[in-house]
Amino acid sequence: MEKSGFFNSSDGDRVYDAIDFSAYFGSLVSNGVFYMAATNLQVSPSIGLAVNVAAGSAWINGYRYENTDALNRPLSTANGSNPRIDRIVVRLSQISRSIQIAVVDGTPAATPVAPTLTRTSDIYELGIADVLVPTAATSIVSNNIMDTRMNTSLCGLVNSLVSAVYE
Repeated sequence: MEKSGFFNSSDGDRVYDAIDFSAYFGSLVSNGVFYMAATNLQVSPSIGLAVNVAAGSAWINGYRYENTDALNRPLSTANGSNPRIDRIVVRLSQISRSIQIAVVDGTPAATPVAPTLTRTSDIYELGIADVLVPTAATSIVSNNIMDTRMNTSLCGLVNSLVSAVYE
């Protein structure tokens, strides 16, 4: 099937939807966080067993995400026997037609590992931070947070076709 676009409709002969636009923009702009400021979607400790995600924006598969204020995200209660690593993600959901910040709980273990990112046709996640939740912890400190925004296999920075040609 041949496709082209985007042209004005004449008597309803041109109908486009979000998938057409996201496919187009997704071919021009890579997934990742926008790096307008070093704090863009940066994860930091909050009060108690919680983290804050700073204001910022991201791009996932042709869809734009923007967070205009710091978001507080609580973490699950710490395990009494083993630490775990939770992953903070920017999650695109085709089913709910939304992009939101989410916490993916890790599995407590003597040597914990961060959960795998979900990347299917329905859900696509960018990992912006890994948070070590120590055994029986009641709070999180900065040293427990590993920033993964620059890791291109987990997140990375937005790059456009135009800037990639000239860089």
